Amino acid sequence: MSGLPRWVLVPAAVGALLVVLPVLALVVGVDAGSFWGLVTAPAARDALWLSLRTSAAATACCVVLGTPMALVLARARFRGRRVARALVLLPLVLPPVVGGLALLTLLGRRGLLGAVLPFQIPFTTAAVVLAQAFVALPFLVLTLEGALRTLDTEHEDVAATLGARPSRVLLRVTLPRLRPALASGTVLSFARALGEFGATLTFAGALQGVTQTLPLEVYLARSADPDAAVALSLVMVVVALVIVVVAYGSAPAAWPFGRVEAGASAGTSAGTSAGAAGPPSAGIGVGPRDRRGEDLSRGPDPSSGGPGPLSAGAGAAAGMGARATAALPLSVRLSVPARGVDLELEVAAGELVVVLGPNGAGKSTLLRAVAGLLEPGPADDVRVALGGRVLTGTADGVHVPPRARHVGWLAQRAALLDHVPALDNVAFGPASRIRWSPGRAARTREVAAAHLAAVSGSSLAARRPRELSGGQAQRVAIARALATSPDVLLMDEPSAALDVDNAAQVRSLIRAMHQAQPRTTLLVTHDPADVRVADRVVVLDRGRIVEDGPAAQVLASPESAFARRLLRP
Repeated sequence: MSGLPRWVLVPAAVGALLVVLPVLALVVGVDAGSFWGLVTAPAARDALWLSLRTSAAATACCVVLGTPMALVLARARFRGRRVARALVLLPLVLPPVVGGLALLTLLGRRGLLGAVLPFQIPFTTAAVVLAQAFVALPFLVLTLEGALRTLDTEHEDVAATLGARPSRVLLRVTLPRLRPALASGTVLSFARALGEFGATLTFAGALQGVTQTLPLEVYLARSADPDAAVALSLVMVVVALVIVVVAYGSAPAAWPFGRVEAGASAGTSAGTSAGAAGPPSAGIGVGPRDRRGEDLSRGPDPSSGGPGPLSAGAGAAAGMGARATAALPLSVRLSVPARGVDLELEVAAGELVVVLGPNGAGKSTLLRAVAGLLEPGPADDVRVALGGRVLTGTADGVHVPPRARHVGWLAQRAALLDHVPALDNVAFGPASRIRWSPGRAARTREVAAAHLAAVSGSSLAARRPRELSGGQAQRVAIARALATSPDVLLMDEPSAALDVDNAAQVRSLIRAMHQAQPRTTLLVTHDPADVRVADRVVVLDRGRIVEDGPAAQVLASPESAFARRLLRP
C-alpha cells in the first residue's frame, strides 16, 4: 500500500462512502420508466441548456480575470496583499444568498452602480453569469495562486536574460508551466458555476429560458414533482462527472502558447531514440582524460576539420543581422547587508573567472546582480558596469532590466521549456530579441540550428527536454545562452547536476568555446575540475573576496582555507 499505515483506510473509506452513497441513492430513487420523459421536458431542456451556456461564460470570465489576479497575489509585492487575498476569497465562505444580495445592492435599480447604468442587469441572463462568476472566481484564483507559489522562477529568470519582455515571458513560459493548475482551476470553477443556486435566485430570479438554471429547476420541481427533481439531479451529477473525467483524465497534447516562432524541425526524425546521444564533441577536441574524466586537451582538435564551437553560430548570427559582440570589461561593486555581501570585482575583457566559495558565500548573489535579477534594496550599494555602460547604479537610480543587458545565463539545471523541442528552446532568445518581420521565423530557425550544431546538438533538435539526458540538456542550454550573442556569460555550477563523463564533456565544451571566441565570463562552481578552464580564480567567503589570482597559481598554491580544502583534499 505504498508505505501507508493501514489505519488510513478507515477514514478514507468513510469519506468515500459519504460522497458515493448519496449519489447511489439518487440512482436508485430514479423512476426508470419516466426518466427520459422528465429530463426531456421543455422546462428541463431549457434549464440544462441555460446552465451550460451561463456556466461556460462565467468560467471564461473567471479565467480571463482570475489568472491575472492570481499572478498579482502570488508574484507582486505590495502593502495590503493579505487583505486583498482575503477579499478575493471572501465568496468561498459567504452564504451564496448573501453574495446575491450584495450583487443586487450594487447593480439593482437603486444600487450603487445600477442607479446610473442605462440598462438593467438583475433578472437577466447576464445576472446569472455574474452570480456564477462571483461564487466561482475564488476557486480559480486559489488554485493558480497555490501553484504559482510552489513554482520556481528559474525558467522566467532565464527567459528574461534571453531578452524576453514580461508579456512574452508570461505567455511563452509561465502560462504553459501552469497548464495543469489552470485546467484544475477551470474545472473547479465550471463545476461551481454549474451548481450555483443561492446567488442566482437572489440576483437573477427564476424565469424559464432566461434565468432558471438547472439547480433552480430542481428546487422548483422538488415540491411540485419530486420524481422530476430526482431525475434532474441525476442529470446534474452525470454532467459534472463527465466534465471532471474529461478534464482530469486527458491532458491536452499542445498548449496555444507553447511554440516559439522558430518552428520545431532541424532534419531530426521524431522517432530518434531518447536515450541515444549525439557525438559528445564534434568539432570540439576531446583528448586524453585524467582520473576524473577531465579532458586535458586545450581547445578544438585541429585534425577534426570542423569549425570551432562558435564559428557556425556566429556566421549565422551575422547573416541574420544580429549584433556583433566584442569582449568587454566588467566592473562590480556589491554591498548587500541583508545577505552579508560586500565585495568589489574587476573582470578584464574576455577573461574567464571561476568563482569559488562555500554555500552562502555570496556567489549566486554576485551572478544575479550582474544579470539584473537582484533588485537592490534601500540599504544596498550596487554598481555593475560593462564596458563603461552602467547596468545597475543605486547611487544614480539606474537598473537596466535583465532583458536589455545582453547577458547569457546558464544555471545548474538546464531550465529548458518542457513544452517545446530543443530547437525551439534555442530559438527563444533570438525570437525575443529580433523585431517581428515576415522572415523572422526563418532567421531564428537558422541561428538556432547553427548554435545547436556548434555544441554537437543537431540530432537533438526535435526532442523534448524530457527525452534528453542531463548532458544533452546542458548542451542545449549552452547553445540557448549563446544564441543571443551575449556580452557576458554567467554560469552557475553548470556541471553540478551531471555525472563525471557528462560533466567532463560540458567542461570541455566551455573551454573550447571560450578559446574560439573569448567572452567575459563568470563561472560559479564547487568542482575543482572547473578551475582548469579558468584564466583566473576568485574565492569568496562570508560575502568577501579572500583570494584572487591566476588559475595556475591558485591550483599550485591556494592561500585561502576553502581553496586549500577544495583543491588539496
